[in-house]
Amino acid sequence: MIIYKSKAWLPALWHFHTGPTAIALLRRLVVVGIYATFVTIGELNFIDFRLKDTPSSFLQAMGILLSLLLIFRTNTAYDRFYEGRQAWGTLVNNCRNLAIFFNAVLPQSDTDSRLFFAKAISNFPFALKNHLRDIPGTDELDVVEEVDRRSLDKFDHKPAGVTSQLWVKTEMLYRAGHISESQHINLNRNLTVLMDVCGICERIKSTPIPFSYNLFIKLFIMIYVAILPFTIITAYGYLTIPAVILTSYVLVGLEMIGEEIEEPFGLERNDLPLNQLSRQIRVNVHDILQINLPPIEKQAAKPGFTIVT
Repeated sequence: MIIYKSKAWLPALWHFHTGPTAIALLRRLVVVGIYATFVTIGELNFIDFRLKDTPSSFLQAMGILLSLLLIFRTNTAYDRFYEGRQAWGTLVNNCRNLAIFFNAVLPQSDTDSRLFFAKAISNFPFALKNHLRDIPGTDELDVVEEVDRRSLDKFDHKPAGVTSQLWVKTEMLYRAGHISESQHINLNRNLTVLMDVCGICERIKSTPIPFSYNLFIKLFIMIYVAILPFTIITAYGYLTIPAVILTSYVLVGLEMIGEEIEEPFGLERNDLPLNQLSRQIRVNVHDILQINLPPIEKQAAKPGFTIVT
């Protein structure tokens, strides 16, 4: 995700236009520019296409309809983006609450259990991040013993595997008498939240914008841009070319931004900063359970450590 200062307009504008989305947008604008040039030169010098007599009210009506569609499209995409961020916000809070609980329950002398829960709780966001990005393997996950890694490798669904480890260890503490029955009930709710968050994120990822709706907006934009130069050429002349390019920049740009943020868990520049959030959870959990981390781990969790994750 791009880390930027909201008041720094010029750097933000420059940074936006260096990204892959902006570059793809510029390629489309080149095609629009060629089309607008062809239509303008042909209409002014060679052929009367007669479309210039189209009533301006027709274009205005199409513009209003297209604006409504784009507003709905952008809001739908941002709702998916924000719901994903809410789910990860819930995960951050829940991991901290789990760490606070185990810090209060576990004795200071039980270093092994503290280390296990510090690493196991921290592993869940990394397992979820890689699961949502379809990245196999457990390289980013910490393990207390090699047997834990082998048991985790048996799970195709790594977040479920990490949660299973937490459940098993919690049951062992309960049966050993370190956790009371009421504490066990409350702890089960916190452990259940982990898979609830995973389910929300999977629902967002596996439910894209319907194909027919997505295609219809693209088709509507193409028709609008195709008709636009004919309806303004009488008033603008050769200025029709930059006018059409500018209009296309706004319409096509909004559609492409919506496509980018509707899948918030990917690796594009405007997706959620899952790497940073996962590192932040790891730092918080280790601090609460009083397990030391290397300084580089703490530095990597701070906002602004990287511009794009």
